[in-house]
Amino acid sequence: MYQATWLEKNIIAKQAVAPPSVGAEPIEADSIANKSIASKSIASHPTALEGKAIELAESKLSAIKLCAIKEWSAIKLFYRQHMPYARLAQKEAIAVINHLNSSATDNQDRSDDVNRATFRPRNIIAAIRVKPIGHYQLVNGLLVHPDYRGQHHASHLLQFIAPRLKTKHCFLFAHPWLIGLYQQQHFVAIEPRQISQLPAEITQLYYRYHSEERPLVLMQLNNPEQ
Repeated sequence: MYQATWLEKNIIAKQAVAPPSVGAEPIEADSIANKSIASKSIASHPTALEGKAIELAESKLSAIKLCAIKEWSAIKLFYRQHMPYARLAQKEAIAVINHLNSSATDNQDRSDDVNRATFRPRNIIAAIRVKPIGHYQLVNGLLVHPDYRGQHHASHLLQFIAPRLKTKHCFLFAHPWLIGLYQQQHFVAIEPRQISQLPAEITQLYYRYHSEERPLVLMQLNNPEQ
């Protein structure tokens, strides 16, 4: 089974909020200083229920962090093997198609956090990157594993990321033989005489990568209704 997902590469610590203690007696103190001391004492001696909740939350967070690290390492290896000139950046959004194992497909009813922390994909089939360029987006790094090409995975990825793309503000640099693929997803080729009218952030990158030896076609996401 194949499934497209956004790569969970941003490792953000989530604060675990312990539930209130059950049956805790109110603490009386005659002064602000005594109240502070009493509060610190409770914090350093949580009830059994609080301690268990904190332990479970920390364990779950550690598992999610570990999986995020593994995912980021796997995608870097995938590009290094099949597109070695690619340079990934943390600020990019990366979508991947995974070949899921049976345990993942048998547990679709679990929460997203549990899925990410427990069930790992067997391997990466395809990937695509969306890079922020100022107020604009650049779709790049479309890559399908050689063993899985010709199975419409590239189209699947483009359709999957479409809801996050900004019409008229999203661009890509296409190889000539891929123009038809991108046109199916509402990207239009920009005529050479029109390139100078586009945002400088995009045109500067385009001229950096485009050359006679490696010609690229600059394309822009259009409104599907136009």
